[in-house]
This record gives sequence, C-alpha cells and structure tokens, in this order.
Amino acid sequence: MSCELSETATPEDFARPRWVGQPDVLERAQRLSQKFEEAYGRAPVGVWAAPGRANLMGEYVDFSGGMCLPFAHQYVTLTAAAPREDGVLNAQSMQDADESVADDRPRSTRIDDIEPGVISGWFGYVAGVSWGMNRVARGASAHPVAVPELGLPTSFGADLMVDSTVPIGAGLASSAALECSVALSLFSLNTGNDHPNDALRRALARACMDAENYIVGANTGGLDQTASLRSHAGEILALDCRDFDVVRLPADPALAGLTWLAIDTRAPHKLADGQYSSRRAECEAAAAVLDVPTLRDALPEHPTPDDAAAVLDRFDHLLEVGAELTEDRENTRLRLRHSMTEMVRSVQIADELHSDSPDWAFVGRLLVEGHESMRDDCEVTVPELDAAVDGCLSAGALGAKVVGGGFGGSVIALVSLESVDRLAAAVQLCFAQNGFREPLFLTLQPSEAGRRIL
Repeated sequence: MSCELSETATPEDFARPRWVGQPDVLERAQRLSQKFEEAYGRAPVGVWAAPGRANLMGEYVDFSGGMCLPFAHQYVTLTAAAPREDGVLNAQSMQDADESVADDRPRSTRIDDIEPGVISGWFGYVAGVSWGMNRVARGASAHPVAVPELGLPTSFGADLMVDSTVPIGAGLASSAALECSVALSLFSLNTGNDHPNDALRRALARACMDAENYIVGANTGGLDQTASLRSHAGEILALDCRDFDVVRLPADPALAGLTWLAIDTRAPHKLADGQYSSRRAECEAAAAVLDVPTLRDALPEHPTPDDAAAVLDRFDHLLEVGAELTEDRENTRLRLRHSMTEMVRSVQIADELHSDSPDWAFVGRLLVEGHESMRDDCEVTVPELDAAVDGCLSAGALGAKVVGGGFGGSVIALVSLESVDRLAAAVQLCFAQNGFREPLFLTLQPSEAGRRIL
C-alpha cells in the first residue's frame, strides 16, 4: 500500500485530522454523579476513575512471564457507586451500545449468582470484578495468596453507573479501565479505604484479571489491569509478569522534544473471539516442548538477541528428536520467535530508559521491530494498523507499532512535538488512499493510576 507523503506537502493540503479531545475528568465525574442520582433516586457515595493503558513493548508475553512496558494514559473510565444491603449488583452505562463497554440498558444480578458462563456482554466486566474479588479473597486465584480484605459479605451489593473517556475498541484498554474503576469503587464501598496500598492494588488487579479470564472469557495476562491500578504519572512501568513486581522508569520524551501519538484506526478490536487465546495456547505449547513453566524461563535473567536465537535452535532440535507438540508446528515456532525477541526488546528499552539521557532514536527502532514481529510472527495486525505505522514512518516518526492485542485497535508512535500535525496528515492521507475509515488521533501522557475523583 502507498503511504508516501510529498516532502513539500503541508497539513493544510489534506483533510483536517480528527483529534480526540483531552478529557475533563472532574467535569465528567460531576455529570456522572448527577445522572446516577436521576437513575437511582439517591446520590452516589463517590466517583472512582481508572485509566486505560498504552504499551511500549511486551505484547503477547505477559502470560508467558515476560517483561512489559506499559503506562497509564489520561483517558479514564469512571464509576459512580452507592452501597446496597441486599446482595444485588445493579449497573448502568452512559455509553451507547458498542463493542466492549456497554449500552444504556440497566443490568442486575445477585453477586452470589455470578459464575462463568452466566453473564455476557459489557456487564460481565462489571459483575466479574465482584466475583474476582471474592476469588482472590479466599486464595482461589491463579496466584493463590489469600487477600481477605477484598472479600465482599453476602449482604453486600451496590448500584453503579459508568462513563468512559477511553476510546472504545481502540486497543487502549477500555475494558481494563472499566474493571479497575469498578474494583476501586466496590473495595471502597466495602472497606471505607479510598487509598489502597500497592499490595492491595496488586490484589485488585488480580481480581480484574480473573474477571476477564473467567467471566468475560478473554484469556489475557494482566498487563492492562496492572498498568491501570499501579502506574505513576510521568513514568513507565517495567512489569515483570513472572511475579508482577514493577520498576518505575522516569520517561518523559517531552524533555527531548518528543511525544507519544496514538492513532485509533477504528478497525474493530475484539479479544474474546478466540484469536488471543489461540496465540496463548501456541506459546504454552512451545513452553511444553522446551520443558519450562513459562517461555520467560527459557531465557537468562538479562537476555540478548543471541539468547533468543539459541532458544529457537533448541526448540527446532527438540522437535527433530521427537518432542511432542500439541499445536501447529509452523504457527508455534512463529509465536515462539515473537515471544523471545519481544522479551529481549523489552529489556533493551528498559535498560535505555534507566539512563539519564535515553537514546530515543534507538527506542524508536525497537518499536518498529516490535511491530514487524507482531505483523509477521504473531500475525495480529490488520491493513489499517500496518498503514498507520507506514504513514507515521513516512512522515518522520522515530518509531511506531501496534499497541495492545492487535486485530484492529491503535498504533502508538514516537514523534517530535513540532511534527505532530504533519504526521497526522500523513496517516490521514494514507487511510484515504486505501479506502479505510477516517482514523482518530490522540496524544498520550503517562498518567496516574486509578483513584477516587469525587
């Protein structure tokens, strides 16, 4: 596809790109509080917000124990809430019907009746959180450390209303933002604690992960929920998915005259249709051949590209001598190559961001390598995503890649502040030339984690 922009072209030569405005979170919270009172006949106790996330590197490796580099952005989902004493959970949304968050019809269930296979659609993300909190409270989660503070009494219930500024279906973690804002609201209503510490936030993220894995049926690995609940403003998380420990890396590209640009391709983005789960199954099959608990265990503590290549050679040798493989051989090897090289790229970027003066051009090159791996080895891009990356690079971006699970969604690009408009024009032109829907543009800043707003 052609994504070339003439060197003499200016942004005025093309249709004006559509920008998503910066959210006024306090104003949205106040409006949500009013809508809650109109719907339920009483004021909410409070309003909680949780952000979506972007990810610099570490796609499809969280469930394999790899390092991811997410940050929470400034677009949030809000939950207004008030307690009930009858064990009933009610929820309404201010969003129109869409792919992942909601429509405006009220939903209701008894919390004790929530279980896998019972609740579908957007309400699964909400109701699943209460189920996940009780699961983590009794140590039944995949990381079986009981956290009784998360347990909800049998009589506990809540009225909820949600609103979101996170673009839905854009691959910027609107579903995790919904889960995490609900989790904070339920935790606060039940305990009176509006400021959970990092250990409790880790447990709440686990509850949200369980909601998505078991109630919603998306076999994701916890990257999104961790970023939404445990990020700090102005920082990127180096998230070790073996134990969910985090190192916070100061990362302000504005000091170098750069910014993060997200392009919402508006291609449908869905993870609960089996595509994500099939990639996970192939990675787990590769780990079984290599006889390691997770693919991260096949690499040394500080892996290099040579280490990644050695794992691939070992995988090939084991198959040649008769190791059993439960998934398609070609696909599994591609997923393994993506996983190994992606884990190395994450470590390389984290090392660079540790330095006092990061080499942002090097980071940008790694972003491009990450996109190529997502396209060729993980096979999760679509033409719109590839066009957005090509358009960014043709206009001078230092790097660009798909962000999130792919199959639609968004691209994140590292661009100079002075070239943002020109770059958006390039992508706009590329999409028009290829007959794609008009994209949306957002600038992203590493922002604070979920918190109470009102």
